[in-house]
Amino acid sequence: MSVKVFIGSGSETESVGRYDCAIGLGPSSLGMMVHHNLGLLGQGAGSLPEEVRTFLVVGIGVWAADKAVPRQSAPDAWTRQLQVSLPAAGWGEVMGAFASLAGFLSGDAWRLEARPVRPSLELGSKPTESWHPDCVCLFSGGVDSLAGAIDLLEAGRRVLLVSHYDFGQLASSQNMLTEGLSRHYGPAQVRRWGFRVQFEAPELSLRSRSLLFLALGLAAASVWGRKLPLFIPENGWISLNPPLTGNRLGSYSTRTTHPYFITGLKQFLASVGIAHNLINPYQYQTKGEMLAQSRNQTLLRDLLPYTISCAHPVASRWRKDRQGNCGYCFPCLLRRAALHAVGWDDGREYGQDVLRQPEVLASRAKGADLRSLLYLLAEWRRHPRPEELLWQTGPIPGEPQEVAESINLVGRGIEEIDRWIRVKGGDL
Repeated sequence: MSVKVFIGSGSETESVGRYDCAIGLGPSSLGMMVHHNLGLLGQGAGSLPEEVRTFLVVGIGVWAADKAVPRQSAPDAWTRQLQVSLPAAGWGEVMGAFASLAGFLSGDAWRLEARPVRPSLELGSKPTESWHPDCVCLFSGGVDSLAGAIDLLEAGRRVLLVSHYDFGQLASSQNMLTEGLSRHYGPAQVRRWGFRVQFEAPELSLRSRSLLFLALGLAAASVWGRKLPLFIPENGWISLNPPLTGNRLGSYSTRTTHPYFITGLKQFLASVGIAHNLINPYQYQTKGEMLAQSRNQTLLRDLLPYTISCAHPVASRWRKDRQGNCGYCFPCLLRRAALHAVGWDDGREYGQDVLRQPEVLASRAKGADLRSLLYLLAEWRRHPRPEELLWQTGPIPGEPQEVAESINLVGRGIEEIDRWIRVKGGDL
Protein backbone atom coordinates (compact mmCIF):
# COMPACT_ATOMS: atom_id res chain seq x y z
CA MET A 1 0.00 0.00 0.00
CA SER A 2 1.27 3.47 -0.89
CA VAL A 3 2.11 6.03 1.75
CA LYS A 4 0.68 9.38 0.64
CA VAL A 5 2.75 12.47 1.37
CA PHE A 6 1.72 16.07 0.78
CA ILE A 7 4.51 18.62 0.23
CA GLY A 8 3.29 22.19 0.74
CA SER A 9 4.88 25.45 -0.36
CA GLY A 10 3.87 28.88 0.90
CA SER A 11 0.31 29.38 2.12
CA GLU A 12 -1.58 26.68 0.24
CA THR A 13 -5.03 26.02 1.61
CA GLU A 14 -5.71 22.68 -0.06
CA SER A 15 -7.13 20.06 2.28
CA VAL A 16 -4.51 17.49 3.23
CA GLY A 17 -6.84 15.14 5.08
CA ARG A 18 -6.47 12.33 2.52
CA TYR A 19 -2.68 12.20 2.98
CA ASP A 20 -0.78 10.15 5.55
CA CYS A 21 1.53 13.07 6.34
CA ALA A 22 1.92 16.69 5.26
CA ILE A 23 5.21 18.58 5.15
CA GLY A 24 5.68 22.32 4.68
CA LEU A 25 8.66 23.85 2.86
CA GLY A 26 8.15 27.23 4.47
CA PRO A 27 5.89 28.97 6.99
CA SER A 28 2.59 27.10 6.86
CA SER A 29 -0.06 25.49 9.00
CA LEU A 30 1.17 21.99 8.16
CA GLY A 31 2.23 19.86 11.09
CA MET A 32 5.73 19.00 9.83
CA MET A 33 8.10 21.55 8.36
CA VAL A 34 11.48 21.68 6.63
CA HIS A 35 13.68 24.38 8.15
CA HIS A 36 16.12 26.09 5.82
CA ASN A 37 18.17 29.16 5.03
CA LEU A 38 17.52 29.24 1.28
CA GLY A 39 17.48 33.01 1.53
CA LEU A 40 21.19 32.72 0.69
CA LEU A 41 20.14 32.38 -2.94
CA GLY A 42 19.04 36.01 -2.88
CA GLN A 43 22.70 37.01 -2.67
CA GLY A 44 23.36 35.95 -6.27
CA ALA A 45 23.65 38.33 -9.18
CA GLY A 46 20.31 37.28 -10.67
CA SER A 47 16.98 35.79 -9.72
CA LEU A 48 16.25 32.10 -9.32
CA PRO A 49 14.80 30.83 -12.65
CA GLU A 50 11.37 29.29 -12.39
CA GLU A 51 12.47 25.89 -13.70
CA VAL A 52 15.33 25.72 -11.18
CA ARG A 53 13.03 26.83 -8.36
CA THR A 54 10.68 23.97 -9.21
CA PHE A 55 13.56 21.46 -9.39
CA LEU A 56 14.78 22.66 -5.98
CA VAL A 57 11.34 22.34 -4.39
CA VAL A 58 10.78 18.89 -5.90
CA GLY A 59 14.24 17.76 -4.78
CA ILE A 60 13.62 18.95 -1.22
CA GLY A 61 10.16 17.40 -1.25
CA VAL A 62 11.39 13.98 -2.34
CA TRP A 63 14.18 14.11 0.27
CA ALA A 64 11.69 15.08 3.01
CA ALA A 65 9.27 12.31 2.02
CA ASP A 66 12.17 9.84 2.04
CA LYS A 67 12.96 10.88 5.62
CA ALA A 68 9.35 10.91 6.79
CA VAL A 69 8.46 7.31 5.94
CA PRO A 70 10.44 4.61 7.82
CA ARG A 71 11.70 1.74 5.71
CA GLN A 72 10.71 -0.63 8.50
CA SER A 73 7.10 0.04 7.53
CA ALA A 74 7.65 -1.69 4.15
CA PRO A 75 6.95 -5.43 3.84
CA ASP A 76 10.65 -6.12 3.09
CA ALA A 77 11.85 -3.39 5.49
CA TRP A 78 13.31 -1.44 2.56
CA THR A 79 11.17 -0.91 -0.57
CA ARG A 80 8.40 1.59 0.08
CA GLN A 81 5.48 2.64 -2.12
CA LEU A 82 5.55 6.45 -1.98
CA GLN A 83 2.93 8.71 -3.49
CA VAL A 84 3.99 12.35 -3.19
CA SER A 85 2.02 15.47 -4.14
CA LEU A 86 4.26 18.45 -4.96
CA PRO A 87 3.74 22.13 -5.92
CA ALA A 88 5.18 21.89 -9.43
CA ALA A 89 2.99 23.71 -11.94
CA GLY A 90 3.65 22.61 -15.53
CA TRP A 91 5.68 19.55 -14.58
CA GLY A 92 2.96 16.93 -14.90
CA GLU A 93 4.46 15.34 -18.01
CA VAL A 94 8.01 15.08 -16.64
CA MET A 95 7.26 13.76 -13.16
CA GLY A 96 7.52 10.16 -14.34
CA ALA A 97 11.15 10.73 -15.37
CA PHE A 98 11.94 12.38 -12.04
CA ALA A 99 10.29 9.49 -10.19
CA SER A 100 12.53 7.05 -12.08
CA LEU A 101 15.62 8.98 -10.98
CA ALA A 102 14.43 8.95 -7.37
CA GLY A 103 13.69 5.23 -7.62
CA PHE A 104 17.18 4.43 -8.89
CA LEU A 105 18.68 6.29 -5.95
CA SER A 106 16.45 5.03 -3.17
CA GLY A 107 15.18 1.66 -4.37
CA ASP A 108 11.57 2.69 -3.73
CA ALA A 109 8.55 2.91 -6.02
CA TRP A 110 7.81 6.63 -6.37
CA ARG A 111 4.67 8.17 -7.78
CA LEU A 112 5.06 11.94 -8.01
CA GLU A 113 2.08 14.20 -8.66
CA ALA A 114 2.47 17.81 -9.82
CA ARG A 115 -0.15 20.18 -8.43
CA PRO A 116 -0.87 23.29 -10.54
CA VAL A 117 0.75 25.51 -7.91
CA ARG A 118 3.87 27.59 -8.43
CA PRO A 119 6.48 26.73 -5.76
CA SER A 120 7.08 29.57 -3.35
CA LEU A 121 10.39 30.25 -1.60
CA GLU A 122 11.40 33.39 0.27
CA LEU A 123 14.85 34.57 -0.85
CA GLY A 124 17.07 37.21 0.72
CA SER A 125 18.32 40.53 -0.61
CA LYS A 126 20.72 41.12 -3.48
CA PRO A 127 24.49 41.43 -2.88
CA THR A 128 26.24 44.75 -2.44
CA GLU A 129 29.57 43.59 -3.92
CA SER A 130 30.58 42.62 -7.44
CA TRP A 131 32.28 39.27 -6.76
CA HIS A 132 31.20 36.62 -9.29
CA PRO A 133 32.21 32.95 -9.46
CA ASP A 134 32.97 31.23 -12.74
CA CYS A 135 31.97 27.79 -11.42
CA VAL A 136 30.18 26.11 -8.53
CA CYS A 137 31.55 23.07 -6.70
CA LEU A 138 29.68 20.81 -4.30
CA PHE A 139 31.58 20.83 -1.01
CA SER A 140 30.53 18.22 1.52
CA GLY A 141 33.57 18.59 3.75
CA GLY A 142 34.95 15.18 2.80
CA VAL A 143 38.32 14.37 1.25
CA ASP A 144 37.03 14.21 -2.33
CA SER A 145 35.32 17.60 -2.18
CA LEU A 146 38.43 19.18 -0.69
CA ALA A 147 40.66 17.67 -3.39
CA GLY A 148 38.23 18.84 -6.07
CA ALA A 149 38.10 22.39 -4.72
CA ILE A 150 41.90 22.58 -4.53
CA ASP A 151 42.29 21.40 -8.13
CA LEU A 152 39.83 24.04 -9.37
CA LEU A 153 41.54 26.80 -7.39
CA GLU A 154 44.98 25.70 -8.57
CA ALA A 155 43.63 26.04 -12.12
CA GLY A 156 42.80 29.69 -11.40
CA ARG A 157 39.01 29.29 -11.17
CA ARG A 158 36.83 31.54 -9.03
CA VAL A 159 34.88 28.98 -7.08
CA LEU A 160 31.63 29.13 -5.14
CA LEU A 161 31.56 26.14 -2.80
CA VAL A 162 28.08 24.84 -1.99
CA SER A 163 27.57 22.80 1.17
CA HIS A 164 24.62 21.19 2.86
CA TYR A 165 24.52 20.54 6.57
CA ASP A 166 21.93 19.58 9.13
CA PHE A 167 24.12 19.38 12.24
CA GLY A 168 26.68 21.75 13.74
CA GLN A 169 29.79 19.57 13.61
CA LEU A 170 29.63 19.19 9.85
CA ALA A 171 29.09 22.92 9.41
CA SER A 172 32.12 23.60 11.61
CA SER A 173 34.29 21.30 9.51
CA GLN A 174 33.11 22.94 6.28
CA ASN A 175 33.85 26.39 7.75
CA MET A 176 37.38 25.46 8.81
CA LEU A 177 38.18 23.98 5.41
CA THR A 178 36.83 27.06 3.62
CA GLU A 179 38.88 29.33 5.86
CA GLY A 180 41.99 27.30 5.02
CA LEU A 181 41.31 27.58 1.29
CA SER A 182 40.59 31.30 1.58
CA ARG A 183 43.83 31.94 3.46
CA HIS A 184 45.82 30.14 0.79
CA TYR A 185 44.10 31.37 -2.39
CA GLY A 186 42.51 34.61 -1.16
CA PRO A 187 38.82 35.54 -0.68
CA ALA A 188 38.64 36.79 -4.27
CA GLN A 189 39.01 33.18 -5.49
CA VAL A 190 36.78 31.19 -3.17
CA ARG A 191 33.55 31.70 -1.23
CA ARG A 192 31.10 29.23 0.29
CA TRP A 193 27.36 29.07 0.73
CA GLY A 194 26.41 26.70 3.53
CA PHE A 195 22.79 25.62 3.18
CA ARG A 196 21.07 24.37 6.30
CA VAL A 197 18.14 22.27 5.16
CA GLN A 198 16.87 20.35 8.16
CA PHE A 199 13.93 18.06 8.74
CA GLU A 200 13.55 15.92 11.83
CA ALA A 201 12.08 12.58 10.82
CA PRO A 202 12.66 8.89 11.65
CA GLU A 203 14.25 7.42 8.48
CA LEU A 204 18.06 7.59 8.37
CA SER A 205 19.02 5.80 5.13
CA LEU A 206 18.58 9.01 3.09
CA ARG A 207 19.35 7.61 -0.35
CA SER A 208 17.66 10.64 -1.96
CA ARG A 209 19.92 13.16 -0.20
CA SER A 210 22.04 13.49 -3.33
CA LEU A 211 19.02 14.93 -5.15
CA LEU A 212 18.81 17.62 -2.48
CA PHE A 213 22.54 18.36 -2.66
CA LEU A 214 22.52 18.58 -6.46
CA ALA A 215 19.41 20.77 -6.41
CA LEU A 216 21.13 23.17 -4.01
CA GLY A 217 24.20 23.28 -6.25
CA LEU A 218 22.14 23.94 -9.37
CA ALA A 219 20.12 26.63 -7.60
CA ALA A 220 23.31 28.37 -6.46
CA ALA A 221 24.78 28.19 -9.97
CA SER A 222 21.59 29.52 -11.57
CA VAL A 223 21.58 32.81 -9.66
CA TRP A 224 25.03 33.59 -11.09
CA GLY A 225 24.31 32.59 -14.67
CA ARG A 226 22.18 30.10 -16.56
CA LYS A 227 25.17 28.13 -17.88
CA LEU A 228 27.58 28.24 -14.92
CA PRO A 229 29.07 24.71 -14.58
CA LEU A 230 28.48 22.60 -11.47
CA PHE A 231 31.40 20.38 -10.41
CA ILE A 232 30.65 17.20 -8.45
CA PRO A 233 34.03 15.94 -7.19
CA GLU A 234 33.78 12.27 -6.25
CA ASN A 235 36.17 9.43 -6.96
CA GLY A 236 34.93 7.11 -9.68
CA TRP A 237 35.23 3.92 -7.63
CA ILE A 238 32.71 5.06 -5.04
CA SER A 239 30.65 6.48 -7.89
CA LEU A 240 30.32 2.94 -9.25
CA ASN A 241 30.18 1.59 -5.68
CA PRO A 242 30.66 -2.15 -6.33
CA PRO A 243 28.67 -4.20 -3.80
CA LEU A 244 30.81 -5.71 -1.04
CA THR A 245 28.52 -8.71 -0.62
CA GLY A 246 25.43 -10.18 -2.25
CA ASN A 247 23.13 -8.46 0.25
CA ARG A 248 24.44 -5.00 -0.71
CA LEU A 249 23.11 -4.96 -4.25
CA GLY A 250 21.01 -2.18 -5.73
CA SER A 251 20.18 0.84 -3.65
CA TYR A 252 21.61 -0.70 -0.48
CA SER A 253 24.81 0.85 -1.83
CA THR A 254 24.60 4.59 -2.47
CA ARG A 255 24.38 5.77 -6.07
CA THR A 256 24.94 9.52 -5.72
CA THR A 257 27.13 9.97 -8.82
CA HIS A 258 26.60 6.65 -10.56
CA PRO A 259 26.97 7.20 -14.34
CA TYR A 260 23.46 5.90 -15.02
CA PHE A 261 21.96 8.37 -12.56
CA ILE A 262 24.04 11.34 -13.73
CA THR A 263 23.27 10.60 -17.39
CA GLY A 264 19.56 10.40 -16.62
CA LEU A 265 19.70 13.57 -14.55
CA LYS A 266 21.42 15.49 -17.37
CA GLN A 267 18.71 14.36 -19.77
CA PHE A 268 16.00 15.39 -17.33
CA LEU A 269 17.54 18.82 -16.74
CA ALA A 270 17.74 19.43 -20.48
CA SER A 271 14.06 18.46 -20.84
CA VAL A 272 12.97 21.17 -18.37
CA GLY A 273 15.30 23.86 -19.72
CA ILE A 274 18.10 23.76 -17.14
CA ALA A 275 21.38 24.26 -19.01
CA HIS A 276 24.06 23.87 -16.31
CA ASN A 277 26.66 21.22 -17.09
CA LEU A 278 27.35 18.59 -14.41
CA ILE A 279 31.03 17.65 -14.29
CA ASN A 280 32.83 14.97 -12.29
CA PRO A 281 36.52 15.21 -13.28
CA TYR A 282 37.36 12.08 -11.27
CA GLN A 283 34.95 9.58 -12.83
CA TYR A 284 37.81 7.27 -13.82
CA GLN A 285 40.03 7.68 -10.74
CA THR A 286 40.16 5.82 -7.44
CA LYS A 287 40.20 7.82 -4.25
CA GLY A 288 43.92 7.17 -3.83
CA GLU A 289 44.57 8.31 -7.40
CA MET A 290 42.66 11.52 -6.70
CA LEU A 291 44.98 12.28 -3.80
CA ALA A 292 48.13 11.25 -5.66
CA GLN A 293 47.27 13.52 -8.60
CA SER A 294 46.24 16.53 -6.51
CA ARG A 295 47.60 19.83 -7.85
CA ASN A 296 48.60 20.87 -4.32
CA GLN A 297 49.32 17.86 -2.14
CA THR A 298 50.90 19.98 0.61
CA LEU A 299 47.74 22.01 1.18
CA LEU A 300 45.55 18.92 0.82
CA ARG A 301 47.47 17.11 3.55
CA ASP A 302 47.51 20.18 5.81
CA LEU A 303 43.71 20.49 5.65
CA LEU A 304 43.02 16.74 5.71
CA PRO A 305 42.47 16.55 9.52
CA TYR A 306 39.46 18.88 9.19
CA THR A 307 37.67 16.70 6.63
CA ILE A 308 34.84 14.34 7.57
CA SER A 309 34.30 11.25 5.44
CA CYS A 310 32.24 9.29 7.97
CA ALA A 311 28.81 7.76 7.42
CA HIS A 312 27.69 8.69 10.95
CA PRO A 313 30.04 11.27 12.49
CA VAL A 314 27.59 12.45 15.16
CA ALA A 315 26.89 8.97 16.54
CA SER A 316 29.91 9.42 18.79
CA ARG A 317 28.01 11.99 20.85
CA TRP A 318 25.71 9.30 22.23
CA ARG A 319 28.66 7.05 23.10
CA LYS A 320 30.69 9.97 24.54
CA ASP A 321 33.51 9.09 22.15
CA ARG A 322 35.70 11.54 20.24
CA GLN A 323 33.96 13.45 17.46
CA GLY A 324 34.68 13.09 13.75
CA ASN A 325 35.45 10.04 11.64
CA CYS A 326 34.42 6.84 13.43
CA GLY A 327 36.99 4.62 11.72
CA TYR A 328 34.81 1.54 11.18
CA CYS A 329 32.15 2.56 8.62
CA PHE A 330 32.76 1.86 4.93
CA PRO A 331 33.59 5.51 3.99
CA CYS A 332 36.19 5.59 6.78
CA LEU A 333 37.73 2.30 5.61
CA LEU A 334 37.87 3.51 2.02
CA ARG A 335 39.41 6.80 3.18
CA ARG A 336 42.16 4.94 5.05
CA ALA A 337 42.96 2.77 2.03
CA ALA A 338 43.27 5.89 -0.14
CA LEU A 339 45.49 7.64 2.41
CA HIS A 340 47.66 4.52 2.57
CA ALA A 341 48.12 4.74 -1.20
CA VAL A 342 49.87 8.11 -0.77
CA GLY A 343 51.60 7.26 2.51
CA TRP A 344 49.38 9.35 4.79
CA ASP A 345 47.50 6.70 6.80
CA ASP A 346 48.38 6.53 10.49
CA GLY A 347 44.97 5.63 11.96
CA ARG A 348 45.18 8.28 14.68
CA GLU A 349 42.42 10.59 13.46
CA TYR A 350 39.63 8.05 13.95
CA GLY A 351 37.44 7.19 16.88
CA GLN A 352 38.59 3.59 16.53
CA ASP A 353 41.47 2.04 14.61
CA VAL A 354 40.05 -1.19 13.22
CA LEU A 355 43.53 -2.51 12.43
CA ARG A 356 44.72 -2.18 16.02
CA GLN A 357 41.46 -2.99 17.82
CA PRO A 358 40.43 -6.53 16.84
CA GLU A 359 37.35 -6.33 19.03
CA VAL A 360 35.77 -4.07 16.39
CA LEU A 361 35.69 -6.94 13.88
CA ALA A 362 33.76 -9.07 16.38
CA SER A 363 31.18 -6.36 17.06
CA ARG A 364 27.83 -7.01 15.38
CA ALA A 365 27.29 -3.36 14.43
CA LYS A 366 30.73 -1.79 14.31
CA GLY A 367 32.33 -4.70 12.50
CA ALA A 368 29.65 -5.12 9.81
CA ASP A 369 31.34 -3.03 7.09
CA LEU A 370 34.81 -4.40 7.82
CA ARG A 371 33.55 -7.99 7.64
CA SER A 372 31.83 -7.24 4.33
CA LEU A 373 34.98 -5.63 2.98
CA LEU A 374 37.13 -8.60 4.03
CA TYR A 375 34.63 -10.93 2.35
CA LEU A 376 34.92 -8.96 -0.91
CA LEU A 377 38.71 -9.09 -0.76
CA ALA A 378 38.74 -12.84 -0.06
CA GLU A 379 36.46 -13.46 -3.04
CA TRP A 380 38.53 -11.12 -5.20
CA ARG A 381 41.78 -12.92 -4.41
CA ARG A 382 40.20 -16.23 -5.45
CA HIS A 383 38.41 -14.92 -8.51
CA PRO A 384 38.82 -11.29 -9.71
CA ARG A 385 35.60 -10.40 -11.52
CA PRO A 386 35.45 -6.64 -12.22
CA GLU A 387 32.89 -6.98 -15.02
CA GLU A 388 30.42 -8.83 -12.80
CA LEU A 389 30.85 -6.36 -9.94
CA LEU A 390 30.44 -3.39 -12.29
CA TRP A 391 27.13 -4.55 -13.76
CA GLN A 392 25.72 -5.33 -10.32
CA THR A 393 25.80 -1.62 -9.47
CA GLY A 394 23.45 -0.64 -12.30
CA PRO A 395 23.46 -0.06 -16.07
CA ILE A 396 26.59 1.65 -17.40
CA PRO A 397 25.87 4.10 -20.24
CA GLY A 398 28.46 5.32 -22.72
CA GLU A 399 30.73 4.06 -25.47
CA PRO A 400 32.57 0.69 -25.22
CA GLN A 401 35.79 2.48 -24.27
CA GLU A 402 34.04 4.20 -21.34
CA VAL A 403 32.64 0.88 -20.14
CA ALA A 404 36.11 -0.68 -20.42
CA GLU A 405 37.56 2.17 -18.35
CA SER A 406 34.91 1.58 -15.67
CA ILE A 407 35.75 -2.15 -15.57
CA ASN A 408 39.42 -1.32 -15.15
CA LEU A 409 38.58 1.20 -12.43
CA VAL A 410 36.68 -1.40 -10.41
CA GLY A 411 39.76 -3.61 -10.34
CA ARG A 412 42.16 -0.79 -9.44
CA GLY A 413 39.92 0.34 -6.58
CA ILE A 414 39.72 -3.11 -5.03
CA GLU A 415 43.48 -3.56 -5.40
CA GLU A 416 43.98 -0.22 -3.63
CA ILE A 417 41.97 -1.45 -0.66
CA ASP A 418 43.62 -4.86 -0.75
CA ARG A 419 47.11 -3.34 -0.53
CA TRP A 420 46.13 -1.44 2.61
CA ILE A 421 44.78 -4.58 4.28
CA ARG A 422 47.72 -6.74 3.23
CA VAL A 423 50.31 -4.23 4.49
CA LYS A 424 48.58 -3.09 7.68
CA GLY A 425 45.85 -5.61 8.37
CA GLY A 426 47.92 -8.11 10.31
CA ASP A 427 45.74 -11.05 11.26
CA LEU A 428 42.49 -9.71 9.81
